[in-house]
Amino acid sequence: MLMILVLLATSDFSGTWETTYGDMVLEQNGSSVTGWYSYGTMSTIEGTVTGGGKLIFTYDEGDAAGTGWFQLSESGTSFSGQWKADGDRSWSAWEGHRATGEPSTWVLILEAEWQESMRENEYSFGEMLDAWLGRLEGIEIRHRFIHDLDDIEGFCIEAATLPGDVYLIFASHGTTEGISLNSGTVTPQELADALAPMNNLQLIHFSCCEIMAGRTDEVIINSRSNWAEDFAVSGYTVSVDWSGSAVIEFYYLNQILENGLTPTEAAQALNRDIRFSGTTATPYMDAAGFEIQIP
Repeated sequence: MLMILVLLATSDFSGTWETTYGDMVLEQNGSSVTGWYSYGTMSTIEGTVTGGGKLIFTYDEGDAAGTGWFQLSESGTSFSGQWKADGDRSWSAWEGHRATGEPSTWVLILEAEWQESMRENEYSFGEMLDAWLGRLEGIEIRHRFIHDLDDIEGFCIEAATLPGDVYLIFASHGTTEGISLNSGTVTPQELADALAPMNNLQLIHFSCCEIMAGRTDEVIINSRSNWAEDFAVSGYTVSVDWSGSAVIEFYYLNQILENGLTPTEAAQALNRDIRFSGTTATPYMDAAGFEIQIP
């Protein structure tokens, strides 16, 4: 009995894994394991660890489900195992090893296509942010274009496996109903569901008009209780001037990523130093309606 207890204590599947069927994130509490992996969209897995470091699990990929097992290596850095779909008799191999890489600070810019017709030149706010923030040491920037909810879900799943803190920026048209993409409006609840795997989020900033005048920030914040310390959601309550938002976001993100301020501290500095960022208009710029919310 003592030997079994020792094995259970040292057999911990928690962490991020690179596997035969995509990146996988597992969380182990006692002998129970839950998690997901990036095969297709977000596939789920759950099971129980037995004596000897063997995880017996079931998986669900939406259009397919089945059972399997993983055997953890003595070092705890890899596993080997097998799986089979419900109704099948044959088993297939499923292997994995712990994801490597030093924790870092990641800026993920998810941007919609701004131009609406061939008459408009292409332009990208994300490229400007990438160039500006790219000068900072220790900051990893990933700029991706999004066209529908599937794109957002896929990139959020990938970002959830990044080692370190993630600062997520949505750059798109927006309304009080959500963010506007080529496929239509992505609602606050759809956004919250897409963000669910990302336990490494430090900030969600919406470079989008009117978002903060709706319920997007409220729905996201209320979607979970385990947000990271100093986590915040920020954005604009009105239709903000393009150049004004650029000035605001260069300053705001620089205070966070270069000067080490929390999002709340950076917002306070922003409202003090750039008069038009909040509710005060100037002779040359309408009030931008920048706002920040915390859990």
